[in-house]
Amino acid sequence: MKKKLTNTQIIIRVTSVTLLANVLLAILKSIVGLVFFNVSVLSDAAHSIADVVTSALVIVAVFLSSPKPDKKHNYGHEKMEYIVLLFFSFILFGLAGLFIWQGVDGIISPLDSNIHWMLIGVTVLSIIIKEAIFWFTMHFAKKVNSEIMKADAWHSRFDGLSSVAVLIGLIVSIFIGNNLAESIAVLIVALFIIKIAYEVFKKAIDQLTDKAASQEVSDKIREIALSVDGVVAIDDLKTRLFGSSILADIEIAVDGKLSVEESHQIAQSVHDLIEADKGLGVKHCNVHVNPAMSSRA
Repeated sequence: MKKKLTNTQIIIRVTSVTLLANVLLAILKSIVGLVFFNVSVLSDAAHSIADVVTSALVIVAVFLSSPKPDKKHNYGHEKMEYIVLLFFSFILFGLAGLFIWQGVDGIISPLDSNIHWMLIGVTVLSIIIKEAIFWFTMHFAKKVNSEIMKADAWHSRFDGLSSVAVLIGLIVSIFIGNNLAESIAVLIVALFIIKIAYEVFKKAIDQLTDKAASQEVSDKIREIALSVDGVVAIDDLKTRLFGSSILADIEIAVDGKLSVEESHQIAQSVHDLIEADKGLGVKHCNVHVNPAMSSRA
């Protein structure tokens, strides 16, 4: 019987495939762009080089976040993925800035264009491959619930869209005789990249600043806790995102006349039921017990 791959192994294998594809695309676009000295194709090549870097970052994030909990990191290392994700967003912002500079410079001082069929061919090939990479990566990103893989998939989608903009610019340049349209295309690409960079940045910041889980998740936790016999009320509930999981701290009120052992059994039931609900994704639930009489006072 074939051994089932772990999430870490799946991420590394998928990312290795996309990294190799990005390396080959970056080399091909760089060669064609340099041979015909075409700014828009060279910009597209730079975007593919950034894809190589971001794919490498995904692998780095996996190795940093996969170790099990230890004495110094009792809850594990999942947040390392979001530190890498934050760095990833900075790379995207920097790339967008470079494209804006190139686009504005091209609009101010447009150059004569000499469009060769190989420029169009390599751009079309890039669009096809990038879209394939998006679906391939996103499929496995959802399967293993990896945010950094999802971000990498979207980066590939936007790289494909940037190639579409470049293709339009190349075709228009044939008719107008200069690279003005290509420069405008580069600016459009920059706007796409800024959008995805902001979304990646926000997701990383939410994780690193202990943003609370959604109201829907909180309501479900309350519902589960109140379903346990002996729980009179929920005095308090705090949640925070932790990688792809959630950490929860809940205060329940029970009859103050119960023994310590009885109160503990109720708390344990609350703890076990909340952590057992896979739909919630609660990695750890801390349950504190209050006596109902004093809590209602």
